[in-house]
Amino acid sequence: MNWNDLKYLLALSRLGTLSAVAKEAGVDMTTVSRRLKALESALGAQLFQRIDNRYVPTDALQQVLIRAEQVELEIGRLQSDLLGQNEDLRGRVRITSVHTFINSYLLQRLPDFYERYPDIELEVIADSSQLDLGRHEADLALRMGRPDQSSIVTRRMADLNYAVYGHEALVDHSQKIGDLPWILFEDRYHNLPEALWQQQHYPDVKARLFCNVGPAMLTAASNGLGVACLPCYMAEPVSELVALTEAFPLRALWLLMHPEKRNLARIRVFVDWLEQQLDSDTLLFQGPHLTPGDGHHNSAQ
Repeated sequence: MNWNDLKYLLALSRLGTLSAVAKEAGVDMTTVSRRLKALESALGAQLFQRIDNRYVPTDALQQVLIRAEQVELEIGRLQSDLLGQNEDLRGRVRITSVHTFINSYLLQRLPDFYERYPDIELEVIADSSQLDLGRHEADLALRMGRPDQSSIVTRRMADLNYAVYGHEALVDHSQKIGDLPWILFEDRYHNLPEALWQQQHYPDVKARLFCNVGPAMLTAASNGLGVACLPCYMAEPVSELVALTEAFPLRALWLLMHPEKRNLARIRVFVDWLEQQLDSDTLLFQGPHLTPGDGHHNSAQ
């Protein structure tokens, strides 16, 4: 197996056409086709199918794509180390994500990053709109849903569990969850996963407050204004809040970056640092596991 062919395999799985891969790699289509055929021959497996003039990874390739991306990342790190790029840990990294993740998780942990990398500047943009990484409007994006941009490098960073939380003074454990006052998303956000979950499991609840962002719902719940479906990583650290349901998976945190940026030392160390933070907070993201003695989850609709 020629390791240089791996980049063509990954590029085609992201871009879908030989012409797009050739343009990105700065070679002609014949070269891309020849490299892929050589790789298939070396591995003894068909890697792509042609569907509607696009190359779609076969089931066999789908099963190993994540590992192939990890190999690609490690090769990039090795190249950067050999080139001495690690010595240039300075400059600015522009990061965009939603208000919820930035305000409830990221900012609280940045002192540790600055202690390790004092010469790196971070520009943090709390914005739910999709900034264009291709136009370098941001270096990194952290999103709560799987991206559909084929030309962008993506990585699943963490699973996000949710639960229903309420202020301990508001919650009467003999009362059904559906009978408590709720804090809901306003109508424009009724298609968000957490809003759809509430509509499915507690469709007839009475709400006395509607919000448009998660941090506002957290503040409202922690002040006893109602119960809300909240991400566990956001609600668990708030001592006044108690979980009324078991934690359940609802979203995932995805990292997006432009292929040209992935081997920059300042970006690579930030991604590595964030991954370490998320790994150390695994239990926080998993959320509560209630036992029958807790009494919280006895409340049905």
